[in-house]
Amino acid sequence: MKKIILFIEITFLFLPTFCFAERDLSQELSGQILLQVESYGRAWYVYPEDNRRYYLKDGETAYSIMRDLGLGITNVDLAKIPEQKGDYSDLKIINRVKGKILLQVEEHGEAWYVNPSDGLRYYMKDGEAAYDIMRDLSLGISSSNLAKIPMNDNQIFADYTFNSVAYAKLDSGGEVSGSYIDEILPLASLTKLMTALVLMDQNPNWYREIAITQEQIDYPKTMVGEDATSEVDLKAGDKVAFIDLWTAMLVSSSNQSALALADSAGLPRSEFIYLMNKKAKELGLIKTKFFDVTGLDAHNVSTPREMAILAKTAFSYSKIADTSKLTDYVISANGRNIKVVNRNYSLFDFNPDGVKTGFLIEAQRNVTLKRGEDIIVVMHALSSRQRNDIIAKLL
Repeated sequence: MKKIILFIEITFLFLPTFCFAERDLSQELSGQILLQVESYGRAWYVYPEDNRRYYLKDGETAYSIMRDLGLGITNVDLAKIPEQKGDYSDLKIINRVKGKILLQVEEHGEAWYVNPSDGLRYYMKDGEAAYDIMRDLSLGISSSNLAKIPMNDNQIFADYTFNSVAYAKLDSGGEVSGSYIDEILPLASLTKLMTALVLMDQNPNWYREIAITQEQIDYPKTMVGEDATSEVDLKAGDKVAFIDLWTAMLVSSSNQSALALADSAGLPRSEFIYLMNKKAKELGLIKTKFFDVTGLDAHNVSTPREMAILAKTAFSYSKIADTSKLTDYVISANGRNIKVVNRNYSLFDFNPDGVKTGFLIEAQRNVTLKRGEDIIVVMHALSSRQRNDIIAKLL
């Protein structure tokens, strides 16, 4: 994943990034594939039928979405759209389908993209081919200009142009109030509350020892490279009790611990993530989606409203709520003592009954906090002070 991001970042050096006046960009860029140059080269497709943008997470997603949005075409009409310059072309047909995905209805549904910039059609054989098209034919665009093109209502992905703060309060009566309470945003380590819920469903042996692998130690770097992550001093080969890893996950937000705990369930990771999404559906969360167990994947998303419901469920378990309130702890691994420290000191001034934070570049500062019967969620706060001021106001 990091290699792909690096490749895209290098590609930016050669991409045209356009600055637009106050024009209707959704109309002007209809049918184009755009790369968000200020956010890891995230790719978007502006669908000509509604001029809304669709997120192309990867080649597989791009291929699936483009096929879903495809328009059927006969072989005769398809032949009138050239594959290379100099081929026979019918301008009337080309102008009608520029920027669209065409599906050969008389064959096997082969998919083609008609590039609005040159009027040529490009064959999307599979996800890899879709990714190559996405890379080669895209236009660079700033986040501020991308934000002028409305996001579609069908995908459960963050907008990645959000530039404010969102928050919600779920009170004892079940009422939710706040700002941007239905905005889909990256969860970061708030994800770990769902990881904890699924682990609880597995009826774990709290004192069973778990062996730490090198792959688990390396996992954070495979996700975010050299960016700092929340970890404790675990090493490959350490044998650590489930309860100690549990505490490291909820107190220090250790990603390595979260991964080791999920792996200890005896399920493939894909199955564990499936259970996370299944639990979300059981809770009635329709804008919440998980791709990994730690929160390091910025595609793990929810809304302040739905995160409040998830947090209320999680903090109803004393094993989760009481652990999350610990300020420090010491775990033992192969005779070594490892400190587990909660660095969110300022949040304890609110006397929480349960608390969990998260941070990613895309997510900024997230927190969910329980006090009494109230649940507070703040997402995308730009500073700890802004986050804490909102909590104080809501409480």
